[in-house]
Amino acid sequence: MSFLGRQRAVGLDIGAGVVRALVLEGAPERARITGTGAVPIASGSGDTTMAQAIHTALARAHADGEPVVAAVGGPDVVVRQLTLPSVPRDRVLQVLELQHREFGLLPPSEGLLDAQILRRSKGECLVLVVSAPKPVVEGRIRLLERAAVKLRTLDVEALAVLNATLHLARLDPRELLVTLDLREERAILCLLSERGPVVVRYLEVGGHADVAAPAAGAPLTAPGEDVDAGQGVEAYRGTVRRIADEIRTSLAFYRSEYDRESLPRYLLSGWLPVRQLNRWLTDELRLESPFEVIDPFRAAPMTAAQGATDESAGPEFVQAFGLALRAL
Repeated sequence: MSFLGRQRAVGLDIGAGVVRALVLEGAPERARITGTGAVPIASGSGDTTMAQAIHTALARAHADGEPVVAAVGGPDVVVRQLTLPSVPRDRVLQVLELQHREFGLLPPSEGLLDAQILRRSKGECLVLVVSAPKPVVEGRIRLLERAAVKLRTLDVEALAVLNATLHLARLDPRELLVTLDLREERAILCLLSERGPVVVRYLEVGGHADVAAPAAGAPLTAPGEDVDAGQGVEAYRGTVRRIADEIRTSLAFYRSEYDRESLPRYLLSGWLPVRQLNRWLTDELRLESPFEVIDPFRAAPMTAAQGATDESAGPEFVQAFGLALRAL
C-alpha cells in the first residue's frame, strides 16, 4: 500500500509464544525495514491476551494502522505443487475441487482453497495450491478482528518463510534448498529446487517444551562448563537429533523422487534459543559446513529505531519479513 507516497507493507507473525510485527518500505528488490516489534505471550493465553499482544507489537513497529499480511499454518494446512491440464485461469479452482481426493486436498465443505499458476505451457500448467481447514482460517480472522486489525492478505506460514529465504539467500539453479525455520512449538521444513516441487513439512519437535524453561531461566551451562554437558543441554540435543532425522529422511525422499543432481544448501532461521544449535545440527547431519543463518536484520537495509528490537533477533523475524514482502 502507498503511504504518503511510499510503498509500505506490514507483516504480522502470530506465533505460539511471541507476536512479531515488521514494516517494510520501498520496492521489493530494495525494501528496507523501518519498524519491528515483538511481544511474548504466556502459554495458554486466551484471545483477549493475544489481541492485546498483536496491538502492542504493531504499535512498537509503528505500523500506524496499516492493513497487515498475516498467516495460518500447522500440519493441517496442505501445500502442494501440482501439474494440471492447461485449463483457463478461472477454472483452476473448479478442477482442484472436483479432484480434491486425488490431489490430497481437503473437501470443499471442510477447507478453503487457493491456487497460483506458476508456469503454463501448451499442454499443462504448474500450480501452487493451498488447502486450509475452515476453522483455522476463521479463527485467525476472528482474532485479528478482536485486535481491531485490518487484514490485507491471509497467507501461509511456510510460504512466507520460503518467500523470505528465496529473497534473502538467492537460490542458485544448481542448488536444492533445505530451509529449517524453528518455531516456539514446532519447526517448518521446506525443500525446493528448480527440478522439483515445493515440499513443506511441519515437524512436531520444535523447541518450546524442551527449551522454554532453560532459556527463560538460568543459562544452560554454568561458567566454565563444557557446552555439551548439563541436563538442559542434553534435553535439547535430543530435540535436535529428532529434527536432524526428519531432515535426513525428507531430503532422501526428495532426492530419490525429484532431484538427484542439485546440491543441498542448508539454511536456518526462526527461534534459536541455544547458542550451540547450529553446530549440533551440523554434527548430526555430518555436514562439512554449518547451516547459513537467514537474518533479515543483516541482509536487508534497516532504518528501524535502534533498541526497538534486539539486533540479534533477526532470524526470528524471517516469517514476518516474508509476509510483508508478499505485499510490496
